Amino acid sequence: MAAISQELFSASARRAARSVRDDEGPEVSVVEGPAGRETLALIADLAGPMRAEQATLDYGDRISNAPGAQAPGTEPNAADAPSALPLVIFEMLTFVVQGAEIASLSSEAVRRGFVEQHLLRRLPTQDMALVDRVDVTPWTVQGMVVVRVWVKL
Repeated sequence: MAAISQELFSASARRAARSVRDDEGPEVSVVEGPAGRETLALIADLAGPMRAEQATLDYGDRISNAPGAQAPGTEPNAADAPSALPLVIFEMLTFVVQGAEIASLSSEAVRRGFVEQHLLRRLPTQDMALVDRVDVTPWTVQGMVVVRVWVKL
């Protein structure tokens, strides 16, 4: 009987020891700091052969035909720039309008009158002479349009 109990006891002890070992995973520790010699050597080995140092000349701003090159302390000459056309800048304001008057916005004069009567106070200027054009486009909803007002700045 003693032999059987000893065998059962040793088998249960082995199972317990095995379950404790199975529950423990590997221990990992992370430390932040500068890379050591071994790490840098490993990175250099993995990077492969380095390109040989290239001999170059230090040109700085002395290359006259390099893009954006200029002599130190000088500004680009406006006379060298290509002649540009004068710019006209517009601000375009968009309004969505719903109502019975929409069908009557077919001509430019009627559109300008509509803007003057209903939208002029919403524009950056109160001068209709600065309103360049008024576009009207049907909207996806029945009885609605998009009104775009182009104002010269």
